[in-house]
Amino acid sequence: MSIRSAAAWLAHLYTAIGGVIGMLALFAAAAGDIRTAFLLMLLTLVIDSTDGLLARAMHVHEVLPKFDGAMVDNVIDFLTYVWLPVFIIGSIGVLPHPLWITVPVLAGLYAYGQVDMKTPDNFFLGFPSYWNIVALYMYWLRPEGVVAVLVLLIPGILTFIPTRYLYPSKNRVLSIPTWILASIWLVLITYLLFQEQPNQTLIWISTLFPVYYLLASFYVEYRVRRGNPITV
Repeated sequence: MSIRSAAAWLAHLYTAIGGVIGMLALFAAAAGDIRTAFLLMLLTLVIDSTDGLLARAMHVHEVLPKFDGAMVDNVIDFLTYVWLPVFIIGSIGVLPHPLWITVPVLAGLYAYGQVDMKTPDNFFLGFPSYWNIVALYMYWLRPEGVVAVLVLLIPGILTFIPTRYLYPSKNRVLSIPTWILASIWLVLITYLLFQEQPNQTLIWISTLFPVYYLLASFYVEYRVRRGNPITV
């Protein structure tokens, strides 16, 4: 085996580790240890945010053309972005009826079933199944009744609307501020997850990054539809 082949397989192994951690997170959630589940999901989020950069640096498609790392990544992503968060949402008792999990399940299946899930100009098309973030704030804020249902319905509906969402690991549009804010957000929510009684003010402050992400994505979509896309 050549050095390039070994490096390419290591890049795929790095992706695959996210699947192992995702299953450990599922075990933790099933045991009722939701905080540990979310901490492990943060690790999978870090891996998912960086494995593509590593794979492209190693030219894995050229070195190992018969192995589809993107398919492996999608399998793991569906576990960590859909099945596991939906399991948590259903288990923490915030929904008025368990059948409301139909919304994120169908939305996630639709998102991953699209051939053009990602646009030719490297954006996500439709809400990119960030149900892990939805689950995190439902766990912390414990919305009830109508509010909990709306928290599921809004991103669920956005999944079916073909609008662009930022993809900073593959697209340079607003990538620098997005990476900076995402890093700050990651540190903050990690800190909060280590607290048995996290500060509610800090939790609300942490929501500023998801709000930024949505507003920035909508702004980019608006510019593209007006024929004046952002190029950097």
